[in-house]
This record gives sequence, C-alpha cells and structure tokens, in this order.
Amino acid sequence: MDINQRAVLIVFLGMIAASGAARLYDKAGQPFWHALVPGLNLVALMRIVGRPDSHALWVLVPGANVYFVARWFIELAQSFGKTHWLDYVLVVLFNAFYVLNLGLAYSEDYEGPVYEKNTSTAFA
Repeated sequence: MDINQRAVLIVFLGMIAASGAARLYDKAGQPFWHALVPGLNLVALMRIVGRPDSHALWVLVPGANVYFVARWFIELAQSFGKTHWLDYVLVVLFNAFYVLNLGLAYSEDYEGPVYEKNTSTAFA
C-alpha cells in the first residue's frame, strides 16, 4: 500500500468517525457541527455528560488527561443508558468504534446527563 492509498484510507475512516460523532451529538441535543470543531467538541461533550464546560481544560494536563478522557467516555456511555462493566471496558478500549455505534444505532437513545446524578446521590 503506497502513501496515497494510506492517505485516502485515513481520510475515509476519519469521515466515518466524524459522521458517527456528529450523529451522537445530534442525538444528545447538541449541534452536529460541534463534533467537527476541535476544542468545541470537548465542550459539547462536557454538556452532554452534564459537567461544567471548564472541565474540558483537564485534557491539557499531562497524566491527568488519560484519567479524565476515560472517565468522560464512561459518563458518555452512562448518558446513553449503558451501565454494565463490559460497556465501560469497551468504551475505554475501543472508544472510536463505541462512539460510532452509539451515534449510528437507531436503538440507542440519549437519557440525559449523568454527572449531576453522580454527585448529588453520592451523599444521599
């Protein structure tokens, strides 16, 4: 496979991933184009899972960003009603494919943000 074929393949896979993410954002009530703008996609993700917009800045902190990105993807799965431990493992290990599945599957519905639920019921 030469360099031109690899570039075409990468662009094609990127377009598929972008369409899945755009559909996911649309399901969650965010404008679909927010998934396509770097930086804004993280802010929209914070809104989907119910976190404050400023939590997107954790991605800039080396080391902590690994934990927070994994946590955000787990909260994203929870926002779509996925609460089994296997869903958490799959979304962390295969996040691009899992987000693609959540976005393009007709059976997956957005149930609402989970961050506020987690913090308000922790001491109840």
